[in-house]
Amino acid sequence: MPVVINEFIPNGLKGLLIAGLIAAAMSTFDSLVNSGAAYWVKDIYQNIINPKATEKQLVFQSRISSVIMVLIGLLFTLGISSINEIWGWLTMGIGAGLIAPLFIRWYWWRINGFRFSFGIVFGMISAIFMKFYAPYSEEYINFLVVFLSSIFATFIFSYLTKPTENELLLSFFKITRPFDFWNKIRNQIDKNEVIGIKKEKRLDIISVILAVPWQLSLFLVGMAFMIKRWDYFSILILVLALLTTGLYFTWFRRLSKEDKSAG
Repeated sequence: MPVVINEFIPNGLKGLLIAGLIAAAMSTFDSLVNSGAAYWVKDIYQNIINPKATEKQLVFQSRISSVIMVLIGLLFTLGISSINEIWGWLTMGIGAGLIAPLFIRWYWWRINGFRFSFGIVFGMISAIFMKFYAPYSEEYINFLVVFLSSIFATFIFSYLTKPTENELLLSFFKITRPFDFWNKIRNQIDKNEVIGIKKEKRLDIISVILAVPWQLSLFLVGMAFMIKRWDYFSILILVLALLTTGLYFTWFRRLSKEDKSAG
């Protein structure tokens, strides 16, 4: 990226681009710190430790937790020798612990917020364990260990705890219309409604197949414009237009009025 910015981006626009990248990095940083503080203050401190906490106490806890998270992050950097090392750990370690709960939550009726959180926490603990006790292991080994630990914990905890109330599951299914495995809930719904849901899912799959290259083309159009490759730009614009047309018929025109107004 530094080479591209230095060689292909004109002066003036170069400074604007660098300022935008710095702003994007800082917005990501402060968002993570603020969201982490919110988890501690709202979900743990106010909900469990001190339900009658005043606003002054909540603000104080928010400030303290923000400082602690930043310090913990700085301590982690002491054992990091390169950006590739921490990036590999974040993607193949921490990221691997998030995949299973994030995926399973939409496809299995036994998953709820508590079991989802347990799977993520267990995966993160596994990633930290691997970082400290097997720091030189290959990235694919980290991925497999953390991923399997996370998915194992999610399934075991889901089976050991009481299922969510049937009425709530029915309501959730009718609103979100998730993919399988929801046979237990789907069998309680009118067959005509189930047929409509299955038709919608087939179109959703087609939309995903179109949406992935659409997003990639949209990104590459901007890159081709910035480096003034007009041959690539014209081809990508054509591809983007075709994919946009396909998405209109398979996805956008099926949106209800409520969906459009909410968007």
